Amino acid sequence: MTELALHHPAHSPLDGDWEYALRIPHTPLGPGIVRAHVRAVLTRYQVDSGVLDNAQLVASELVTNSLSCTRDSVAVRLMRTDGRLRLSVWDSSPYPPPRPPGAVAGPDDESGRGLWLTRACADDWGHYLVINGRRDGGGKEVWAEWRAPRLDSAL
Repeated sequence: MTELALHHPAHSPLDGDWEYALRIPHTPLGPGIVRAHVRAVLTRYQVDSGVLDNAQLVASELVTNSLSCTRDSVAVRLMRTDGRLRLSVWDSSPYPPPRPPGAVAGPDDESGRGLWLTRACADDWGHYLVINGRRDGGGKEVWAEWRAPRLDSAL
């Protein structure tokens, strides 16, 4: 699995916990906008390019999945907390991701590789239903995580 490498001096303000959120309208431009958002945030925090590339790919796949299962906007959250980098995508659909975690798309399938890519590119991933939670209207949130050690533990 990929470890989040940070390239800045000890006790840098870049090492703290942070969170960014973005709401994307239902548009084909959404995945590209999210990739740019993820790249901008992770570049600013000097995240290792391997993790940055994987996070962009996962973000694009998860947003594409969310936009395909709802006509509503989707919300993307990127955060570093408790030694982890987490990317999550919320949509209003209450249905779980279309394939179980171990399933692999067949050679003739036109879709279904996004969750396989998510599983391959992240240290962990999953989903949960949002019922009377922090977002109005329920729905689900699909997330992916990477180990993000504190700067002093990465040295």
